[in-house]
Amino acid sequence: VKNCECISPADTILDDRSYQILTSGLNESQNNAIRDCLSGIHCSHSSTVKLVWGPPGTGKTKTLGTLLYVLMKMRYRILVCAPTNVAIKEVASRVLRVVRESLGSQVGDLACSPGNILLFGNNEKLDVGGEDIEDIFLDSRVQQLRKCLSPYTGWRHCFDSMINLLKYCVSDYQMFENEIIRLKKSGIKGYTCKSFPEFLREKFRSRALQLKDCISMLCTHVPKCLILEHNYRNLVCLNETLESFQILLSQEHLSSDELKTLFRNLEMPEDSSWYSKNAAAQNMFKKRNQCLSALETAKDSLDRLELKRFTDDHSVRDFCFENASVIFCTTSSSFRLHKVSMKPINLLVIDEAAQLKECESVIPLQLPEISHAILVGDECQLPAMVRSNVCSEAGFGRSLFERLSLLGSHKNLLNMQHRMHPQISLFPNSHFYNNKIRDAPHVERNYGKQYLPGPMFGPYSFINVAGGREEYDDDGRSYKNMAEVAVVMTILKNLHKAWLATKEKLSIGIVSPYAGQVLKIQEKLARMNDIIHDGFDVNVKSIDGFQGGERDIIILSTVRTNYRTSLQFVSSRQRTNVALTRARYCLWILGNERALASSDNVWKSLVLDSKNRGFFFHADRDTEMAKAIFDSIKELDQSLDLLDTNSVIFRNTLWKVHFSDRFRRSFKRVRTQQSKNSVINVLERLATGWRPRGRSIEFVCEKSSKILKQFKVESRYIICSIEIVKDLRGHF
Repeated sequence: VKNCECISPADTILDDRSYQILTSGLNESQNNAIRDCLSGIHCSHSSTVKLVWGPPGTGKTKTLGTLLYVLMKMRYRILVCAPTNVAIKEVASRVLRVVRESLGSQVGDLACSPGNILLFGNNEKLDVGGEDIEDIFLDSRVQQLRKCLSPYTGWRHCFDSMINLLKYCVSDYQMFENEIIRLKKSGIKGYTCKSFPEFLREKFRSRALQLKDCISMLCTHVPKCLILEHNYRNLVCLNETLESFQILLSQEHLSSDELKTLFRNLEMPEDSSWYSKNAAAQNMFKKRNQCLSALETAKDSLDRLELKRFTDDHSVRDFCFENASVIFCTTSSSFRLHKVSMKPINLLVIDEAAQLKECESVIPLQLPEISHAILVGDECQLPAMVRSNVCSEAGFGRSLFERLSLLGSHKNLLNMQHRMHPQISLFPNSHFYNNKIRDAPHVERNYGKQYLPGPMFGPYSFINVAGGREEYDDDGRSYKNMAEVAVVMTILKNLHKAWLATKEKLSIGIVSPYAGQVLKIQEKLARMNDIIHDGFDVNVKSIDGFQGGERDIIILSTVRTNYRTSLQFVSSRQRTNVALTRARYCLWILGNERALASSDNVWKSLVLDSKNRGFFFHADRDTEMAKAIFDSIKELDQSLDLLDTNSVIFRNTLWKVHFSDRFRRSFKRVRTQQSKNSVINVLERLATGWRPRGRSIEFVCEKSSKILKQFKVESRYIICSIEIVKDLRGHF
């Protein structure tokens, strides 16, 4: 609306010094995206939808975290949704981190405290136990607030208990002494009478711990704007005063009678000769009175706030929803907010919006009073999951982000990637983003790492594994390729061996589009106990499971070898984009060149690109990998695959070996794997130039002029002929 007269707080905050400090670490495209999102959302009589396009590694979560913090400072009530629990936890963690970093600094604000942030959802699926994010989780907050605001165990009880101890600890000790005497007279053993200093230290330590916990709960779970700034600072000062006094109690060497004299009186007579000459006593008395003063001041201030005394979980939940300024949940969980009585939400923010079907986005959009939305995502990465081909063809899986993008809505592109080595980002940038993404200066300077020797293990490589065979897994639903599994395990062993020399923290991701391959690699890894160490982190997941994640090294196993079958699943542009953009320093792609380049798809482009850039390698030209592939083929009774001139064991031998169809049929009739392996071993030795000692048996075939030779293997004979071929290089 051009003639809108609504006053925008964005104009003020953009010029604010605290905002400038907060956004100083962002690049130009990130700052521009935040500024655009802030424009227009102040208007109460028109609606806006803003799009933020965040390709891999461009700092989408960092930008979103900063944007949400700024919106909190502007006093908006915001609902933040994402399609998955993992995604919503990630963005909530980012905002909580920004808020905590701002507390106590000049960027801090009454509207920005952990108590202003709320995350709700399924406890088991969110799995927040033991994490910092547990502080903003609804179920945890309800439990903590019930405890903190309870009339029997709450903050009033903790304050009164500590005040009474500091005022009346001498009479408490006398009661303790009398009880010990009574127990001893009754013949009950095992009780000893502590000295007054011991009694005081123990009681103070116990009650101080309870009080500190209560103060921490108040500061964490009650919004700072309800506690008020001066009360918040009083609580912080009280914590420091208690800590200081506890240290003094543990170090002071005043006698029991001297301590009793000090704690028996609230005011020490100035004419007391002992007190006036004893600096330690004066210091102790002064610190005790400071504690009392701080306790009574903080208690009176909190009493004036009239914090509710809750009697049931339902009322605590209502309090949490009513006072949170930013609420996090999955999109599907947002339907619960329709039943919550609270102040209206002004703004909806959806993270990973390109993964949400349009119908799913409608769930939070139907909440009353929401008039503005910000969608953050990347339609070039994984879309929403649609299992039905009919629904998929009908566009059921299309996201609102994609629809608005196709309709020409402006997208704020985050155009600088901070994650990948430039050699890794080059192909995804050119193939999926039309070269719109720039590499940040630090990835060009600092991301050149060589974890294993040789050009094959540089920052980017395609490793052709030609000896494997794709096959269905045990359930018959997914594919596996045991030759690629063997290569993965070989690389892992070598990485671990190299890591042992430095012990520098290293994270490795093993990724595959097929669940069957993921399971086989996980099974192999589980048996390799010797490589499980802190600092050597190996994670095996499907491509879909790795969206949003990153690792120092990514090993991508593509599995497929049959060029005659469809590669539709593995050739998905969006899935391929995710797979190729998870690595920071090294991306090593394992695949069958012939199968992947057989049709006009993204993988054909990738194979050609790797050849043009000099990053194409053959696994069987590496001695360890060739042996691993050979062993995996023998183990699975796939020996017939080896009877090929270009197989892993014959491709690079001194003598070229050709096999007749009759030999193959005869080989198939060999029953035991052991016998097959014996035949393969002799063939391999013959191909390398080995000949048995003694007289070789030669004879002339009646149907041919060739001289034939025979070599005994167990109870069988290998019959072969030798041909000498002349070419430009000489005789062979």
